[in-house]
Amino acid sequence: MSLADVILSAGVFAAFIPYIHSSGNLHLTIPLGAANATLLLAKKRFPLITLAGCLLLTWMTSMLLRRSYPVTPATFVALYAVGRYCSRSVALAATVLTILIGFAVAQVAESIPSYTLHNVVNLGWVVFAVLTGAWVRTQKTYVRDVEERAERAERGREEEARRRVAEERVRIARELHDIVGHALMSINVLSSVSSRIIERDPRSGRDALRTISEVSNSALREIRSTLSLLREGTEPLKSPERGLGDLEALIEQSRVSGVPVTLKESMIDPGIPAIVGFTVYRIVQESLTNITRHAEGVTRVIVAVICANDHLDVTVVNDGAQASIVEGGGIGIQGMRERVTAIGGRLDTTALPGGGFRVHARLPLKEASR
Repeated sequence: MSLADVILSAGVFAAFIPYIHSSGNLHLTIPLGAANATLLLAKKRFPLITLAGCLLLTWMTSMLLRRSYPVTPATFVALYAVGRYCSRSVALAATVLTILIGFAVAQVAESIPSYTLHNVVNLGWVVFAVLTGAWVRTQKTYVRDVEERAERAERGREEEARRRVAEERVRIARELHDIVGHALMSINVLSSVSSRIIERDPRSGRDALRTISEVSNSALREIRSTLSLLREGTEPLKSPERGLGDLEALIEQSRVSGVPVTLKESMIDPGIPAIVGFTVYRIVQESLTNITRHAEGVTRVIVAVICANDHLDVTVVNDGAQASIVEGGGIGIQGMRERVTAIGGRLDTTALPGGGFRVHARLPLKEASR
């Protein structure tokens, strides 16, 4: 119960006074009017009980005043509450019952027929009160539905934003893993080689140090580019810095590090989507890093890139001792799988029976170009 409900009940009682001003039974009708107004305080929680009580009290008032169809301000408010807070079927039944009771009371209270013009007008007010309540209920329901849809849409936008942030975080972690992992492994191998040969072969040692500088500078550029996402929110996959054209340099770095790599390319279409070329580069980069880190006794590594009409196959195979790379054992293979899956491809990793490891990815060209 709110202050507005109290004010409304007081107003109903004030409006009831002209209805009974000519009565000679004020000591009875005024308490009935006050009871009617007080009963309205329960109209929101118990609209049907409120209407029934108002009709009973109004009937008693009509019998005392010998009035026609028993409508009072309290009755109108109670009817409005039924239309406002009850379902359509309940409101319709309450309206019909109110009309029947009203005409019955009018027939008893008056010596004239209950279907007079005055009673018909009051009948119209009964219907109007219920319809007004039903209309307000419909409007409130519509506004509530609109607000709920807006809240759901806002929650959906927030969830989508959180999902994109999580995906971006995973992608940045994947990029940094590939960049830093490959660079550090190459630098570690090259520094070990240069420290052993620099005294007996200064030229080879200087070449190794130069390669270390190139690898570190390249890694720093890629790291800066990746970290710029955190400041600018740009999309790295729209224009990736690496692609198929960088495979030769990548493989040459591995050769300098002591990995015997052979590159085989077949029918490479210059129109291959940039995201496919970028994915191929990262797969080869991570595979070579894993070979350097995990494989032993490697004598041959083959990198094959074969382009068909609607897909591109990339395969990296080494013949070293049984690799220690296992599915789920690190984030390298997981990162490759996420890259491939993101553009609709498929990745297979297999430990070969005779030793070594095979990484194969099939990347769709049409889907990736969309």
